[in-house]
Amino acid sequence: MTARGARAAVLLGALVAMSVRTAASKASPQPSPIDRALAAGQWREAVRMLDSALANIPRDAARLQQRGRAHRELEEFEQALADYTQAISEDRRFAAAYAGRAIVHQRLGNAKASFADIDSARALGMKDPQLDLVEGMGHMMSNDGAKAWEHFDAYVRALPDAAQGWLLRGRAAGMTGRGADAERDFTAAIQRRMTGPEVYTLRAIARAALGNTAGACADLAEAVKLGDKSAAATVTKNCR
Repeated sequence: MTARGARAAVLLGALVAMSVRTAASKASPQPSPIDRALAAGQWREAVRMLDSALANIPRDAARLQQRGRAHRELEEFEQALADYTQAISEDRRFAAAYAGRAIVHQRLGNAKASFADIDSARALGMKDPQLDLVEGMGHMMSNDGAKAWEHFDAYVRALPDAAQGWLLRGRAAGMTGRGADAERDFTAAIQRRMTGPEVYTLRAIARAALGNTAGACADLAEAVKLGDKSAAATVTKNCR
C-alpha cells in the first residue's frame, strides 16, 4: 500500500469511527439533570427543576408528565392529577400520562376513573404489567376479588420475581375463599424477600382458616418480631 493509500485508510477509519460515535450519541443522548434526578428518585429536586423548565415552556407534555410522576411519588396527588391532566390535554395520545393518572386516581379511591385511564393507555398500545397491578388494586377496592385475582395473576406471570404481585394475588385469593392458594402465594412472597410483618399476618390468617394452628402461631410470632404489635395479643391468647 502506498503512503497516500495508507493515509487514506487511516482517514477513512477515523471517519467511520466518528460516524459510529455520532450515531451512538444520537441514539443515546446524555440524560439531562431532570432525567438524572428522576432516575435517582430525587423527587423534590426534580419538581424544582421541572417548575423552572415549565415556566419557560408551560405546554411541554413530556415535562408535565414527569412532574406529575414526581408529585405522585411525593404523595402530592392533587398536583400530580393536575399535571397528568394537562399533559393529556396537550397530547391526547400520551399513554404514559394516562397510566400515571390511573395510578393517582386509584390512590385517591376513584376506581372508575382509574379504569377509564387504564383502558386509554392500553388502547394506545401500552402493555406495561403495572397496568394490571393498578387495575387489580382498583377491583380489590371495589371488593371484587375474582377480577382482582385475574389482574394480579397477569402481573405475576409477567414479573414472577416481584414479591408484591404474589402478596396481592394471595390477598385476592383469600377474598374469594381460596385459602390454600392464598397460603401458597404468601409463601412465594416471603421467598422473594417481601419485607414487613403484613405478609406473615396474612399467611397466619390463611393457615388458621386451613386448621394449621401451629403454622399460624409461628407466622404471628414472626409478625410481632417485625413490628406488628396487634399480633402480640393474638399470640398471647391463642398460642403456646
